[in-house]
Amino acid sequence: MIIKYRIISGENDEFVRDIELFSDSTFLDLHLAIQASCDFDPNLITTFYHSNKSWDKLEEIALDRIDTESQADVLLMEETKLTDFDLSLGQRFVYIFDFFSVRSFFIEIVNLRERTKDDVHLEFPICTLSHGKAPRQVFIDDITDDDLEEFDSFSEDEDGDFGLENIDDYDL
Repeated sequence: MIIKYRIISGENDEFVRDIELFSDSTFLDLHLAIQASCDFDPNLITTFYHSNKSWDKLEEIALDRIDTESQADVLLMEETKLTDFDLSLGQRFVYIFDFFSVRSFFIEIVNLRERTKDDVHLEFPICTLSHGKAPRQVFIDDITDDDLEEFDSFSEDEDGDFGLENIDDYDL
């Protein structure tokens, strides 16, 4: 089966990425595909959180455990398959791509399909939609006072949804 994830940003309404992966892929595969689609450095600290319809953070799926004692129950991207979570339309994840300023992408399954004979000609994972410029990846050594003010201003809108009402506005 092939899963299509839609990735959006609460910082930039124009940003959207659709990434397709095989269902037996890991969260590390999804992480690397997101990073590549945004031209990010994939070695920075990142983490996924399984979430509910309200984008509340549930189970954590981390790139690495920073503290093995306090993070003993944290899943690792390399060991966790996408199928370890119920594969259904609308399933959501929060992806922290900028750990030190806690900046996130919001991810939702928008399509599930069986593999076809045409898929053998494609190299998965694949970015099938790339719209808008990715938010700037910030390195800890590059943070200025202006950056801190910009990141502090990012918050929920009056509906409490981080401007995510348009997640379905893009063609599958």
